[in-house]
Amino acid sequence: MSVKNGRTRVALLTSVLALALTAATFTAAPSGADTTIPIHWKVQASTHIKSLNMDVAIPAGTFDGEVDLTTGALTGSLNLPPASKTISLFGMPIATTTFAMSQNGPITGHVDLANMTVTVNSSFNFSIKSATLSFLPWWNIVGNSCTGTQPINVSMTGPVNLSGASTFTADYALPKLKNCGFATPLMNLIIPGGGNTFTATFGPA
Repeated sequence: MSVKNGRTRVALLTSVLALALTAATFTAAPSGADTTIPIHWKVQASTHIKSLNMDVAIPAGTFDGEVDLTTGALTGSLNLPPASKTISLFGMPIATTTFAMSQNGPITGHVDLANMTVTVNSSFNFSIKSATLSFLPWWNIVGNSCTGTQPINVSMTGPVNLSGASTFTADYALPKLKNCGFATPLMNLIIPGGGNTFTATFGPA
């Protein structure tokens, strides 16, 4: 799944504010100096989809943004590649699904430099890029436009470890799907719902 991109799939996503805490090593900026610090981090993420009881590892992504040391404001973009997962029944592979999550606007948040914590808010679009049966691998049964009916919204707050990697976990809900062809009713029976988790670890690229 891609979180989405498993975005979300994603949702989710919001832990990127951890990146801003690299700025915590700066207690003040010289007068007239640029107080905005650019950030580029590698992101390792995974998601658990409750309705399928399925864990999906998302290929490595990136976070690019900046933090304002004066206000603590953080903005940026989190890019996660699509993630694929083979679904098995009684140990036999029956289908392979590729999930994706893409940003629905920039990620925003706030860095508390005094307490070494971050809060971030993000919104992602969720889609299923393909779903193929093992005995018909050439047929994408959901077509090319299978997407969520609404964005996934994720918020996260937590401490950051500046001496190493920072890991965050958030809960999110998957929306109902549309434009998935004849498979739309089936997809809406087995995928949407809450109780999903997204875990991401941020570190230097």
